[in-house]
Amino acid sequence: MRLRRPTAFLALLAAAGVVAALLLSGGSPSKPNAADGASTSGAATVERRDLVATDTQAGTLSYAAPQTVYDRLSGTITWLPHVGRLIKPGGVLFTVDGAPVILLDGATPAYRALAPGMSDGRDILQLNRNLVALGFDPDGIAIDDEWQASTTAGVEELQSSLGEAETGKLTLGRVVFLPGEQLVSGLDATLGADSGGSASGSPSSSGASDPRGAGTSEYASFQTPAPAAMASAAKPKAPPQKRPPGSAGSRSVQRLEAQLARLKAELTQLKARGAGTSPAGNSGTPNSPGSPSSGSSDPGGSTGGSGGASPTPILQTTSTRLVVTVELEASKQSEARTGEAVTVALPDGETVGATITAVSAVAQSSNGNTANGGASGQGTGGNGSGGSSSTVPVTITLHGPHMGAGLDQAAVSVNFVQAVARNVLSVPVTALLATGGAAYAVQEVASPHRVIPVTTGLFAAGDVQISGAGIHPGLQVSDSQG
Repeated sequence: MRLRRPTAFLALLAAAGVVAALLLSGGSPSKPNAADGASTSGAATVERRDLVATDTQAGTLSYAAPQTVYDRLSGTITWLPHVGRLIKPGGVLFTVDGAPVILLDGATPAYRALAPGMSDGRDILQLNRNLVALGFDPDGIAIDDEWQASTTAGVEELQSSLGEAETGKLTLGRVVFLPGEQLVSGLDATLGADSGGSASGSPSSSGASDPRGAGTSEYASFQTPAPAAMASAAKPKAPPQKRPPGSAGSRSVQRLEAQLARLKAELTQLKARGAGTSPAGNSGTPNSPGSPSSGSSDPGGSTGGSGGASPTPILQTTSTRLVVTVELEASKQSEARTGEAVTVALPDGETVGATITAVSAVAQSSNGNTANGGASGQGTGGNGSGGSSSTVPVTITLHGPHMGAGLDQAAVSVNFVQAVARNVLSVPVTALLATGGAAYAVQEVASPHRVIPVTTGLFAAGDVQISGAGIHPGLQVSDSQG
């Protein structure tokens, strides 16, 4: 027994030594050394794929197609939508004296009363299309530009749905044609304000134009002035000088002087109109809304006093389509081509697809002037600003409906495609080894760890295109960041 105890003790010590060796080595005794099978600095795999190099530019997200909605009715604004409200065709834009102004889908603005017996026109085509789309079609409307008996029946159904008198005709200003559904982006009027004919809010006083382009005349008219103006204009300021009996054309000279005085009176009237102070008795200017010369027809006498009202801006709307605007440096204009795909990084981190839908043909200088590219001998910075840069506005439309909702006027990033290499072999840039000068190589992970010279191609998003003898898909190479 005395001889066995030292033997058992030695066996225990040997076993403890093995366990300690395993713990210190961090693994089992059968695990091979890392240097025998893989690089201690990591590895990367040669892959065949497409590489895309991009240029990231800042942009602004906003809703497309801003519009100003005008009121042509006389009365008091009794209801307005809140900013951010979505109004679909057939919905109410606002109310005047409690009566609704209806949104209808169409690109041609309303410019005349809509009533039976009127001449054909695109506005009637839009009305017929809307009545059918909204379900106000009891008698089967043919979708064309002609007013039909079924059109009258459809308008009556529309009026009935709104609680209005079923007259079968629509006063100018009762409907507003705009393309598709509209988002309310701002208000120009307040509840209780007078609409139509307000000098402070009329387009003519603010510089805005009549939606149809048929507002107050902006050209010189040499029509006969009002009698009072004519009398004052024709009255000579001093008696004409007597001419010798032999002087020719004394009466002709007098007539010319009278005509000159009349032209001066016309010029005075034109200046008064431009200042917003048209003389009394001159309200029936050519092409005023609702006048016969504007092309409006009102067979049913349904203008209701709206024809003479000046259009008043009531609210601002946009479409529901989100677009991004990028002020691209003119030197990078080749990156932006209409129809090309880009990606947009939204503020929440989401990246969405988009398409370039417009590239301005005119560059803008940094001081807000148009950069004419040297057409006038100035070019960029040629106005004495000392080298001001110029940009090209680029419009980009996001894919998908209502994407980015709630991000109006948000800052985003747009990735423009600079170059593409398709179906090429590539590795991470960190796998390249500089071998002197502009030469590069990669090192094979497997023994004997060959250093393989490569030719580099496109660098894109942290990867690089490579080629060379011995380079093939699946090859494991050392990667300093692997």
